[in-house]
Amino acid sequence: MIKSVLILFIACFIVYLPFSRTPDYFDSEVTPALIEAKSDSVFAVFKESGKTYSVQLDQKRFQSSIGSRIEIRYELSAPEHAKVNQIIGYWLEPKELIGAILILLVLLIAAYATTHQPDAASLKEQIEFKKKDTGKYV
Repeated sequence: MIKSVLILFIACFIVYLPFSRTPDYFDSEVTPALIEAKSDSVFAVFKESGKTYSVQLDQKRFQSSIGSRIEIRYELSAPEHAKVNQIIGYWLEPKELIGAILILLVLLIAAYATTHQPDAASLKEQIEFKKKDTGKYV
């Protein structure tokens, strides 16, 4: 039962990911952006339709990458809401990951509780059960 819960949870989570991203995974554009430092902050700067847009980045993580390029994912209708196309930050967000782990724990506890110590009467009934001998085609 616990294996079934794990397999079902992982399958549902993998299917959920591409449909829940903002900007939308299927309708978004991917473009390279230049990592720049401006006034004690690090930004990824890209252009769309002649306008320049920037996405603020984590200074500790991207300080050593200033001057290099990084992929940005954005929707044409709202390029100001762009995100860095990476595992952590676009595909997996910390709040979402914590929520998913909590849901998994609840499901595992429920699976364990329903299969760990069955009622004595139920166990006796399962032991005494014998399938009736029916014919091959009945």
